[in-house]
Amino acid sequence: MFKKIISHSLIYGLAPFIPKVINLLMLPIFTAVLNPVDYGVQSLLNSSMGLIGVLAMLGLNLPLTNVFFKHNYHYKKRWGQFYGFLNLWMVIYAVLLAGIIYCIVPIEAQENVFLIIVFNVVPIVLFGPTADIGQLYYQLNQQPKQVVIRTVIVSFITIVLNYVTIVILNLHYMGWFFSTCVSTLLLNASYWYPLHYKLNIRPIYHFKTLVIKKGLKVSLPMIPHYYGSFLLGSVDSLILKYYTVATVQIGFYGFAATFGNLTALFVGAINTAISPILFQMMSNKQYLSIRNLIWAIQGCFLIAVTVGCMWMKEIFQIVVKNDHLQTTYFLAIVFIMGHSYRPMYFGSGSFLFYNEKTRNLWKVTLGAGLVCVISNFLLIPVLGFTTPAYVLFFSYLIMGYGVFFLKDYKESAVIDFKPITWFFVTILCFALALFLVEVNYKFKLFISFIMLVFLVVFYLKKHVKKI
Repeated sequence: MFKKIISHSLIYGLAPFIPKVINLLMLPIFTAVLNPVDYGVQSLLNSSMGLIGVLAMLGLNLPLTNVFFKHNYHYKKRWGQFYGFLNLWMVIYAVLLAGIIYCIVPIEAQENVFLIIVFNVVPIVLFGPTADIGQLYYQLNQQPKQVVIRTVIVSFITIVLNYVTIVILNLHYMGWFFSTCVSTLLLNASYWYPLHYKLNIRPIYHFKTLVIKKGLKVSLPMIPHYYGSFLLGSVDSLILKYYTVATVQIGFYGFAATFGNLTALFVGAINTAISPILFQMMSNKQYLSIRNLIWAIQGCFLIAVTVGCMWMKEIFQIVVKNDHLQTTYFLAIVFIMGHSYRPMYFGSGSFLFYNEKTRNLWKVTLGAGLVCVISNFLLIPVLGFTTPAYVLFFSYLIMGYGVFFLKDYKESAVIDFKPITWFFVTILCFALALFLVEVNYKFKLFISFIMLVFLVVFYLKKHVKKI
């Protein structure tokens, strides 16, 4: 089982990660052309679009997943009804998104605001949730290659488009938005044909109101939960803008955050791979195996990100050809370590999602988001524009480990994940990463070697035991 999760995680994560690594290696080229203002505009607009991003699917991913497992013989018909409903809803969503972009766009990008709106709205209106539904289908059927082939091809196309528009045409931040628009259209188109003609999953516009209401009854309580995640992941740039922090400084912050986004991509791949497996294990009541699996993933991930962060200063010196942006390596560590709680969150969340006890999940996630917002408003004027990164780390911990103390979780779970112990281990790893980044490279090599040996021995041991 552990081998299967590793292989699927590698397929979901490392294959799409290859273009991201190439993109990272191209930073010397991009950072020689782009400036902190470009990164600031991108960060602000991404945050503004995330402001209502949680409303795109209305949280219906969960009902779609549950229908697949609990109504396996006729799930396609129900999926079609959700598909049709979401196609109609996303037209309204596109109008809301356009309004948000228009209101939030910084002064440096106002001359291009209508083009930015078009680039972001067109894929939504034309295809709706096509890519989301297609990816979910192949994920739940444990066919990761179908997702990965599309993701890799589109990612390479994005890299080429970024190079052409940013480096050759010198379009600066507009290159990102044009490339993203074209890539999103291509990705959706790649799922549209198999959904409609091979899998026979087509939008049904004469949907049954009862089916939609039942799905929304489960999904809508998840909106505050997803919105809490938005507050943690995006609102920091908007708060910096509220305090009239210069777009240049927001650019420093946003550039460092891109390394956290890469980590989130890989963690998301693990989640994509493990979710159907955890659901299957729960249906078979293999609770002890679930706990051991989550512990194994959490431990390996903490070691991996700690060692990676330890070398962040050297990585920045190699790949970032901008003296000002090089100084943000410390912030990048904070963003990367901010995702180190996620495997434990998979464990707690899986019990809630499987048993559809998500009604009170928003209390933790939205609560963590509000803690993040309030703390930023109080601390930014005193401690400066780097404050949100550290606030974000501890807010993520509140969200990740707070779920274990929900009444709904305690009623759903039958095993003890030892969340308090892992909470302090996570903080210890964060402190180690911040300390080790400044030590001598020879000591770093020694630590890296020890950790690598430990991971190899651990994998071989688990491979023999067959978790």
